[in-house]
Amino acid sequence: FAHDGGPPVLDGFDLHLAAGESVALVGATGSGKSTAVALLAGLVPPTSGEVRIGGRPTTGLGPEGVSETVATVLQETFLFADTIRSNLLLGRHADDEAVDAALAVAAAAGFVADLPDGLDTELGERGVTLSGGQRQRLAIARALLRRPEVLVLDDATSAVDPLVEAGILEGLRTPSIPGGGPEAVGTPTLLVVAHRLATIRLADRVVFLDEGRIAATGTHEELLEVEAYAALARAYELDGGHR
Repeated sequence: FAHDGGPPVLDGFDLHLAAGESVALVGATGSGKSTAVALLAGLVPPTSGEVRIGGRPTTGLGPEGVSETVATVLQETFLFADTIRSNLLLGRHADDEAVDAALAVAAAAGFVADLPDGLDTELGERGVTLSGGQRQRLAIARALLRRPEVLVLDDATSAVDPLVEAGILEGLRTPSIPGGGPEAVGTPTLLVVAHRLATIRLADRVVFLDEGRIAATGTHEELLEVEAYAALARAYELDGGHR
């Protein structure tokens, strides 16, 4: 991928995610992580090559088809001045059992239950009445209610306590969101853009991106043998996992 007339942002990028696998995408600022996420989410088309989901090129799915298949949660979460329920459903149908299950996986059930009107609590513009971590957890629950085949978390738990985050990521491996169909959702393929070592260690596989190319892939422990990755891991550890 390259912007018009610009140098490649991703070059020779070739990555296969197995169904149900959890993968951490790691790299320094400017390495191409956000571009990879945008390509997978269908927000931009590749300059060459193609993105396939379940063997189907995303160009044939169209924007709506991609959005039905891939749910992306970004660091900055947008919430409307409406009820929590409306923010979760966004016009879709889901019964209370499904909503409760999604909130539980996203570790949001507790604080929502403590709000004055629970799911019917009115939020301020952009959700200012909630903390950043609470907004992020609601965004994850909203994504789960779409029952995506692929869930992308782009620094989407940066404001969440690390212990709570670990519970969320573990819960995402085996989510059970009933309702809205004949059976509960299967385990989505999970791509996490991560900046915390604790998050990275939870992934089945780590993909290290360097200057738009995949420099190495393996477990966190295996990649510590790669000098550039080890240096980045040390930097993450020193600054608490933030960029």
